[in-house]
Amino acid sequence: MKMSEDKIKITPAKGRPMLHWVGKNPLDYVKGFPAQLVELFDPLNNAKIPEVPSYEDLKDNWHNLLFHGDNKDVLATLLEKGFRGKIDLIYIDPPFRSGADYVRKVELRGLKNLGWIEEGTSSILQQTMYFDIWNNDNYLQFMYERLMLLKELLSENGNIFIHLDQAVGHYVKVIADEIFGDNFLGEIVWYRYNKIPDKTKKLFFKMHDTILHYAKNRREHFFQSILSPTEKKIKRKKMKKIEGRIATIDENIEYMQELLLTRSVIDFIPDINVGSSKERVGFKTQKPEELLNIIISSCCPKNSIVLDCFIGSGTTARVAQKLGRRWIGCDINKGAIQLASKSLQKIINEQIKKEETKYSTFAIYRVNDYDLKILQTEAIELAVQHIGIQRTRTDPFFDGYLGKSLVKITDFNHPLTLLDLQLIQNELNIRREEDRNITIVCFGKELSVDPWIEEWNKKHPVNKIHIIELKTDKKYGSFLIRKPDEAKVKIERIDKTKANAIIENFISPTIVERLNMDNRLFKVKIPDFRCMIDTVLIDTNYDGKVFHIVYSDVPKKKDDLVRGGYEIEIPRSKTKIAVKIIDMLGEEVLVAEEV
Repeated sequence: MKMSEDKIKITPAKGRPMLHWVGKNPLDYVKGFPAQLVELFDPLNNAKIPEVPSYEDLKDNWHNLLFHGDNKDVLATLLEKGFRGKIDLIYIDPPFRSGADYVRKVELRGLKNLGWIEEGTSSILQQTMYFDIWNNDNYLQFMYERLMLLKELLSENGNIFIHLDQAVGHYVKVIADEIFGDNFLGEIVWYRYNKIPDKTKKLFFKMHDTILHYAKNRREHFFQSILSPTEKKIKRKKMKKIEGRIATIDENIEYMQELLLTRSVIDFIPDINVGSSKERVGFKTQKPEELLNIIISSCCPKNSIVLDCFIGSGTTARVAQKLGRRWIGCDINKGAIQLASKSLQKIINEQIKKEETKYSTFAIYRVNDYDLKILQTEAIELAVQHIGIQRTRTDPFFDGYLGKSLVKITDFNHPLTLLDLQLIQNELNIRREEDRNITIVCFGKELSVDPWIEEWNKKHPVNKIHIIELKTDKKYGSFLIRKPDEAKVKIERIDKTKANAIIENFISPTIVERLNMDNRLFKVKIPDFRCMIDTVLIDTNYDGKVFHIVYSDVPKKKDDLVRGGYEIEIPRSKTKIAVKIIDMLGEEVLVAEEV
């Protein structure tokens, strides 16, 4: 698909005060990128799905949108496709510049029910979803650009909520003041009352997050008071005097319910990542649905559009779906897209059973052909563990140390190039006092690299460069040469309108290798290949381009296995049945056959 040459003008930020940082560069124009429809969930088969999602095509025939790609590219594409001024509520939970890696814990399915002996960590894999390690200037520019684009998308009566913490909240507040002008509406404090304080640290323990609330136009923004759905929150706090008003629990319950949900301190919603919660899906930064319920219910009209361009575990989309709002979600991480899709399918299927859904369809689009062959964050983390690199959280350029050498890990989805080497040289020119050698970890390299490094090492008594090429290195080479998932699926027509699809075998070499990395004394034997399978999706008339989810097997509990065998209804004429199997780490294999 050809990329649009049209430039989309961005309104200059004219608010005050103005924060300055190295490399500050306002957006004047952006370009939209191709959006490729790759997957569709349409259980009622009643949607007309455009290959390219535009507001004009969707306004009277809406289906929800889930984008896989860099959110800057996605937001530019939405602007190009007519969504300027059409988004009624934006909630974002961006990186906090915490200096941490955010890991999703993944446990294989059904091991306890199958009598698995080795309990605990032997069956748990850790998948690094994204790094939150930023140079401060880069982080500010990152947020500046995205907030400028989000303002363009916000409707005249729209609200935007920016979820942050004490590390960056004050910086982003000033950036947002510049972009949104005199439209700051307030600061919400979410007090996570169930967090356990760390008494070993010499500081006041962090127990809250900050949510900044802005409007496109503070004189026209939408807001409605809402009531608490239960009395439990009131009784837990045992309120006797509120806002100077004397009241018992019984006589003014409605007033107190309303007050609880419209004040700027939310202190009755627990952090779901502490203790046990049915909502938890393994994301360390997952936010509770009740928090989003308050924000969406009070600040987004019914049937309006909610946008979250850092969708993560999918909380915003799930709550919007339950509340009958239209939604758009985006994430750069493919695992996040799969996780959100899986949970949304469950909700929609339940709504259909109860006849409670209005928007029963969503489509997944890939923007700017963003399809990593290897999940970059996880690949880096695995390389760090395997090679024995000591990670650093304070260096904005180098990734860590190996012995006495500084380590730079390049993008594994392209070979090491002269441009990569030039960037390292530029960094060393800034660090005049640096006398350590450099180790570059890459997946492959261009032919021009070796002569360049040979010449460099001749001229430099310090800062000598050594390469670990994971594709060919004798010591480390076999590690990241990933074998794709393999599946044996028997697909056959059993009569004119029915077929069987039976998964006879499945293997994820990545999962097996990861399990054996952590258990070097013995080889892990997986009792049932279905333990490695997270989800099974079936398209009964696959066209080779867009995967229509006609059947989905998403186990309700983490200890349940997928069924593995399916009797499905199919067209009477010749058709291609496609079975997509997604493993516990989010990798996919597709088997298709004509019947």
